[in-house]
Amino acid sequence: MRYTLFSTPLLTSLLRVFSRIMLKIIRWKVIGELPKDQHKYVLIVAPHTSNWDFMLFIFAVSVLRLKPNVLIKDSLFIGPLGWFLRFCGAIPVNRKQASSLVSYITSIYQQREEFVLVITPEGTRSANPQWKRGFHHIARSANVPILVVYVDSSERTIGVNGLFTPTVDIDEDMLKLKKFFNAKKGLIPGNYAS
Repeated sequence: MRYTLFSTPLLTSLLRVFSRIMLKIIRWKVIGELPKDQHKYVLIVAPHTSNWDFMLFIFAVSVLRLKPNVLIKDSLFIGPLGWFLRFCGAIPVNRKQASSLVSYITSIYQQREEFVLVITPEGTRSANPQWKRGFHHIARSANVPILVVYVDSSERTIGVNGLFTPTVDIDEDMLKLKKFFNAKKGLIPGNYAS
């Protein structure tokens, strides 16, 4: 087992306590829970409208006891920063090889007993009505569901909405997902495009 920030025994416990305290201080809450008998899925979270989303992500992941992985461009994996990113669950990717990326991530799902990949479908913190579809391609290729997680600043919540099974009709799936997220408000609502 590879240890990360979210699976190192003492450090993870301390981070969980710290996260609970910080959520109380900033008056945010995490609602819902992770699926109990599903250990492989693609987790999408939206709206992603601010750099502060990262801190909320750390707090929520710690409280939920999630062991997430994220995709980060490979050019950042240099020296100590590369080690730290891997320790945080990051996987280096070459964005120019999108088609082979789906195959690569699918192979990780096949090799591991537990694997959760976190993706922000907007792909940016700026308003983007054209969501990236990679999360859907990965979920279909790996034959795993999509866990829908939202940020809602109007309710000060990070919520787990539940599992979504992707179909062959990607356009219809995207419409359903966006309809759900359109009812939520990110930290900077003007940075979200429905």
